[in-house]
Amino acid sequence: MKGKTITRKVYKVLREDYPLVDWKTVMYQNIARPRAVFIFWLACHSRLATKDRLLKIGLTVNLQCCFCTQEETINHLFFGCTELKHIWQKVLRWLQVDHVPMEWSAELRWITKHSKGKGWKAQLVKSAAAETIYALWKYRNDVCFGNKVYNTNIDEDIINTIVYRGWRNAKLREHVAHLLI
Repeated sequence: MKGKTITRKVYKVLREDYPLVDWKTVMYQNIARPRAVFIFWLACHSRLATKDRLLKIGLTVNLQCCFCTQEETINHLFFGCTELKHIWQKVLRWLQVDHVPMEWSAELRWITKHSKGKGWKAQLVKSAAAETIYALWKYRNDVCFGNKVYNTNIDEDIINTIVYRGWRNAKLREHVAHLLI
């Protein structure tokens, strides 16, 4: 017992104090693909290479959004740009969630609030948030870097991914089937 106490004290001394974040629960037991959770994690930390962030670190870039004429920020890209905002709204509508997307920090608080717990709705909101952020980021990169965009039905791809991942979970299968009706 004494060894555990000493180890705990040493750990507390060596551990840096990081600020606690509410959104960490969105990452736990998220059924989204690992790459989607990782991109969502980067977005939560404001580490995605948006054009405004690239300018801050000294790169010369055109700040204009790839889809409209406004400045590209994380807030604008995911929840302000009219073209991309509709995708998140369609995914929420499919989940039967009545919500209008807000700016990034408010949206992150909303996602955190609605993905707490172990219920099926919380699990699907978690997954939908991560998969949507990932799909929008990938779509943005394809458009910005001139890659061919073969499928512009991004909302359908997101929903199909959520269905596939949810179907593999026996506890979610019934609820996913209900959403498909």
